[in-house]
Amino acid sequence: MKSEKLDVKKLEKDYYFPKKITLVDIPKMNFIMVDGEGAPTGAAFQEALALLYPVAFTISMSYRNEDFTIDDFEPFVVPPLEGLWTSKNVPENGEIIKEDFIWRLMIRMPDFVTVDVVEKAKQLVFAKKKLDVSALQFGEITDGLCLQTLHIGSFDNEAATFSKLFEFAQLNKLKPVHKTFHHREIYMSDFRRTKTENLKTVLRIFVEKEA
Repeated sequence: MKSEKLDVKKLEKDYYFPKKITLVDIPKMNFIMVDGEGAPTGAAFQEALALLYPVAFTISMSYRNEDFTIDDFEPFVVPPLEGLWTSKNVPENGEIIKEDFIWRLMIRMPDFVTVDVVEKAKQLVFAKKKLDVSALQFGEITDGLCLQTLHIGSFDNEAATFSKLFEFAQLNKLKPVHKTFHHREIYMSDFRRTKTENLKTVLRIFVEKEA
């Protein structure tokens, strides 16, 4: 077994540590994910977190379980939490109603993780913790062409950073793409333990080049 764990943050720094507004082309990636609605302080959001992390860590620590064999397994650092976001309603006068949020929380998985691996991990989590993780799904997502940058501070202040992304897009002949979700966030800080002013979040919008 390798002494150094696979860490996608180190291998793909352009995706996780933007130093300014950058244009990136994000390839297909594997994720475990949970869909939900409501404010991040609400019960549904907290329950989604409670499903994702046990399954992610069960997979990452599978080498300690003789009953959980994964082909081509490499020890890996569990990547940061990510979220795709949109809303039931278009905000009026810039007022955001958090209860209207629609989100997909997710954690990236290495390429060797398959749907069978995830299903086995879900079974183990249920057996050990009696936690119903049936709502957790596994799938591939391709963000494609995106603009991204690093936001530091409160989530409530993200609007100003998004404005910079959209302004950059307009100046560089890039057109925002309307997908099922409005944008992606990657939480480089653990918002459960980090002071609000120190939070680091990668914000990413989907774009295409104007004809």
